[in-house]
Amino acid sequence: SLRAATALFIAFLAVVSFWTWRSSRDTDEGGRQHIVFWSNGTMGEDIYGVLDAFEKLHPQYRVTAATATARDLVGDAQRLLSAIAGGVPPDLVFFDRFAIGEWASKHALEDLTPYLEKQDLADPRRIDLGQYYPWALEEASYRPPGSTEAPRVYGVPTSADIRLLFSNLDLLRQEGIVDAEGDARPPVTWGELRTAAKRLHRYRVSGDPSTGLTRLGFAPKYGDNWLYMYAFQAGGELLSPNRLRVTMDSPPVLRALHFMTDVYDDLGGVAQANAFQQSFQGGPLDPFVKGQVAMKIDGNWYLETLGDWKPEMSFSLTPAPMPEDELAKGRHPVTWAGGWAFVIPATAQHKKGAFELIQYLRSSDVVARLAQSNRERKHNEGRMYLPNIDANRVFNRRLFTEAIADNPAVPRQFKSAYAALDSMLDDTLIRPVSPVGQLLWGQHIRAYDAAVNHKYRDEAARTGTDEVELALSRMQEPVQQQLDQLTRPDPPHVVGWTPYVVFYCFAIAVLLAAIVVFARRRHRSHGYRMREVGAAMFFASPWFLGFAVLTGGPILFSIVLSFARYDVLTQARYVGLANYSEVLSDPVFTKSLLNTGFMMLRIPLVMAAGLGIALLLNSGVRGIGGYRTGLYLPAIMPVVATSLLWVWMMNPSQGFLNQALRWCFDTAPGRAFEWAVSLFTHKAFHLEAPLWLQDPRWSKPGLIVMNLWTAGGGMIIWLAGLQSIPRQLYEAASIDGAGAWRRFWHVTVPMLSPYIFFNLIMGVIGTLQIFTEAYIMTEGGPVDSTLFYAYYLFKQAFQFFRMGYASALAWILFIVVLGLTLLQLAMSKKWVHYDHT
Repeated sequence: SLRAATALFIAFLAVVSFWTWRSSRDTDEGGRQHIVFWSNGTMGEDIYGVLDAFEKLHPQYRVTAATATARDLVGDAQRLLSAIAGGVPPDLVFFDRFAIGEWASKHALEDLTPYLEKQDLADPRRIDLGQYYPWALEEASYRPPGSTEAPRVYGVPTSADIRLLFSNLDLLRQEGIVDAEGDARPPVTWGELRTAAKRLHRYRVSGDPSTGLTRLGFAPKYGDNWLYMYAFQAGGELLSPNRLRVTMDSPPVLRALHFMTDVYDDLGGVAQANAFQQSFQGGPLDPFVKGQVAMKIDGNWYLETLGDWKPEMSFSLTPAPMPEDELAKGRHPVTWAGGWAFVIPATAQHKKGAFELIQYLRSSDVVARLAQSNRERKHNEGRMYLPNIDANRVFNRRLFTEAIADNPAVPRQFKSAYAALDSMLDDTLIRPVSPVGQLLWGQHIRAYDAAVNHKYRDEAARTGTDEVELALSRMQEPVQQQLDQLTRPDPPHVVGWTPYVVFYCFAIAVLLAAIVVFARRRHRSHGYRMREVGAAMFFASPWFLGFAVLTGGPILFSIVLSFARYDVLTQARYVGLANYSEVLSDPVFTKSLLNTGFMMLRIPLVMAAGLGIALLLNSGVRGIGGYRTGLYLPAIMPVVATSLLWVWMMNPSQGFLNQALRWCFDTAPGRAFEWAVSLFTHKAFHLEAPLWLQDPRWSKPGLIVMNLWTAGGGMIIWLAGLQSIPRQLYEAASIDGAGAWRRFWHVTVPMLSPYIFFNLIMGVIGTLQIFTEAYIMTEGGPVDSTLFYAYYLFKQAFQFFRMGYASALAWILFIVVLGLTLLQLAMSKKWVHYDHT
């Protein structure tokens, strides 16, 4: 009965609620506090043994180690952000120091300064900040831009890393890049680096960069090296000292980006380098190990790769080359550093226990134990142990001395490499700590991308400006706008959610009351029974509840958020139409909309391919079921797997598509075509396989080609439409003398018009929401050529946490989709024909 079903449902909810409560209690059966620790693999495999030892020393705690399971904890931190906002975060997180300043500015992290100041001086596990490298502490601390107060510490640094120049000395000797004694001499200045790179590049056809690289001498961004590094070397910064002004277009940064652009132009363009790099693999097939790359600037962690796979290699690790005039000023070589730290979320439940765990994990004996665990694992594998850099200089010097300097089994070149590392650690730079750190990082990458791909070349020629300067100034504008916004006082009016919640609940109550009234009025005329109506509503209640809570509510609240500033962690505040006016003036919004519009070309192509397949399969040949199944399989393949497959297929060097195209170009018809074009244009012409996802001109067409592979999904709908067409129509047309083409055009197409209309609407809606391909395959590049609207919306919402701005983007997308759908519905009356028989 309905009454019994209701009672069972309530009992089920009670059991689930009790089970959830027991599973999420702060203490276990023994009364121990439950500390949740989000770690990662870089801490070593003995971390669980270390945590077990901590529990024995502190029986009042029980520690659970987990991971964030995020693609990028800094740039894709929805899980951690949601946990902090919901008040149920982990108690301790192993976090990237680069992002600490931005998260601290959002009040997402606990200020550790009081905990550090209250430490007992006699405590053997006391954290002594004086032992840490100053730049590591600076990166783990934060103070508001423009403030003169002392920075507050929000993280305890753990590991560190710096970038230096790796050189294959054998390749340098072969090319005569040697000193007076005949020993290989890695470049010291930018000029020497550029000259050496030219000599070390190798192409499929000697001297012709367009034929593709077979060896890369040096590429400015290959390895782990960015515009930050070159800007530091040229004496520049990307933010002013008070962190209030973005200085991406300053002369030193402009000079640095010019250097990067010139080096890429020397080797035939950045697309050639990216195409060559896409074929690189790891482990024993690493390109530097195999001699495919002669020089690169990379992090110190790459030493482990060399130690694992080619410890006998003749290489050197030296400071990255500097501009000649900067060295002439007496400046020492510079590098930039990063690393990790322990942080405590602001809403953590057990902050005291989390800090005690930090003290334990950063104690001398535990750091030594984790290092010893890694050393033993390497020895068991028959490999050489090479320590990473610790942010504590005392621990670090001890690790370097025991594992490298005093270890006779370590080859000479590795000892020299660690000596070079040690010499650079006291004088290194970091990315500026700022509340807009991630946005600045992303925009600096986009500026580099635009400059090396000559995005603004034509505009610069028309206006008489420098294209690199144009790229830097354009990309710094959004950062400066957001920085100005964050440093101004907050808007005065806080969004009060109570009226909206009351209104929404009232609307739901009115809707339910209307259903009851409607049912009672139809009771006599239609024979409705209220008991049956109640049963129907009960069984539909899960859907009603799901829609009200997970769909209807977010829709209403997103309307409000589109008129507010909201970052999830702080209160939403009304800003009026500011989000919409910013969207309409945002060039990236326009670019993402145009990119998405271009992808509309895939709709007729995919529809035509699907219809063509359906026409071929609309027959009674033997085994037709197998053909249909085979052609439909790509449509049910997971999109992520499909994207990864096509990344390989479109590899410019070794991918299937380009290998097939090159074979076709080498045939007699291909050469004849080249000869004919050259004869007609009076210029040498050669067919070249496209660079696909590495070339802004081919990235979107490449994705359209990939979409054609799944045309079998629409084939099912087309096949159903074809089989619903009465055969007598074809027979009548044949009797009237219509051939195959006329029968198709005058019978098949009109009868399929409802199916064409359905596929068209679904294709437009799906294309306007295209996301996965860009997220997996291109990350919006190159040069924003695949930065689609939905992907841009996603980045604003879940990378920069600009929920108000993202809500405005979402409602603009809704209006566009609604408008196009209504337009298609209106136009369909003139060409869609339904069979009303």
